[in-house]
Amino acid sequence: MTEGKRRFLRMYICFNAMKLGFKQGLKPFIGLDGTFLKGHCKGQLLVAVAQDCQNHFYPLAWAVVDKENTLTWTWFLELLKYSLNLKDGTDITFTSDIQKGLLEAVRTIHPLSNHRFCLRHIEANWSKRIRISGEMKKYLWWSTWSTYEEDFKDQLKNLGELSVDAVKELLRYPPQNWCRSYFDTLCKNQMVKNNFTESFNSWILEARGNPILKMLEDIRIKIMNRLREKEEEVRTWGGEFSPNCLKLYAVYLKVANLCTVHFNGETGYEVSEGGDRHTLNQVEKKCTCRSWQLTGIPCPHTIRALKYEKEDPMTEISWWHNKEAYPMTYRDKLMPVGGEGNVEDVSCSVPQPTQPTQEGECESEFVFMPTPRQQLASAGTRVISFRGDHTSVSYPTDLPYSPTKLTWKGKEAVTKINWKCCFDGVCFVGSSAGSLLGSSSADSLLGSAIRIV
Repeated sequence: MTEGKRRFLRMYICFNAMKLGFKQGLKPFIGLDGTFLKGHCKGQLLVAVAQDCQNHFYPLAWAVVDKENTLTWTWFLELLKYSLNLKDGTDITFTSDIQKGLLEAVRTIHPLSNHRFCLRHIEANWSKRIRISGEMKKYLWWSTWSTYEEDFKDQLKNLGELSVDAVKELLRYPPQNWCRSYFDTLCKNQMVKNNFTESFNSWILEARGNPILKMLEDIRIKIMNRLREKEEEVRTWGGEFSPNCLKLYAVYLKVANLCTVHFNGETGYEVSEGGDRHTLNQVEKKCTCRSWQLTGIPCPHTIRALKYEKEDPMTEISWWHNKEAYPMTYRDKLMPVGGEGNVEDVSCSVPQPTQPTQEGECESEFVFMPTPRQQLASAGTRVISFRGDHTSVSYPTDLPYSPTKLTWKGKEAVTKINWKCCFDGVCFVGSSAGSLLGSSSADSLLGSAIRIV
């Protein structure tokens, strides 16, 4: 109640068909974003979007709120956690822009999740802080596409030759949140951009200009039709794996023909590509280039080793890219509903917070973008090693430049602790000193799945 009047506060929606599709056929990779409502009733729409093996967006949940802040994001993520049974975020990877309220909410609700930052937002903020040339932007993207640390350092050195200040400004953003060299490998997704959530926002652009209830009904209808259309799409596939997967595999196959392989007679392979020598463990399905682990698709070094053994590399492609996974994502449908006169007034139980909070389609990421390698005196002279924990997550070590400070400027966040402190036990996310997320307020968590005040 506000001044004796009942007022709409916020509303959360997650259909059961979307829950089942996520659990049955989608990778544990979720994009988070907020977008403005454009109708007479102003506010924001918070969205959680997944991706199928064709890189199509798959809307999971959305909510109408008055504004985008720590309170509303915490409320939304609490309900999303309940809907998808995400627990503490273990084995889940989120991607988003660098919005302070969102980062704090993810840390609070899913403390053990992995969190990536959209490189386009980093690039935009980076370009505002220092004069950036086209050549420097090229090295930025080559840096984020690097799948192992040695290559990442090479690209930083190349960027540093153009501008030392540009590298120092860039490294204020923790590389483990935007560089493939340090990403987890559980979600089998190497996306460095959050544009698939923006594609969803563009897809519902017309609906966002309607009154709230009309907008939500339009979104429901669009999703109901989309589930049917995407299920029919699999019938056009020419093989057992998704077209995107086969596209990347074909490029890897060409690169594999340029590699040389040495075998120890058991399970170990050494595969040389240019000046780098990679180690392959076929039993653990790991290569030191990390591309196999990141995508679930055999990398050029794996393909070369398996062909050496006269085995079919396609048998090692992850199930996520299989023709079976795609239909399972879209087989559950939204059921048709009647008009307003047929809607029953029912009461429902919604999850309540247990403690107060602290204050279109997108471009394919499967397109192989090789980065230039430094030419060494002889092939395979630089040995690449395995790094990271059981999820392959690792942190930067001995980078050519080191960041020193953390500042917040609007939606921009940059780190203020140095790398040595991080490696001595202070974590960027959730640390008591030098936290990436900054301090919190004492706002209480309010709201429910559907809340009218």
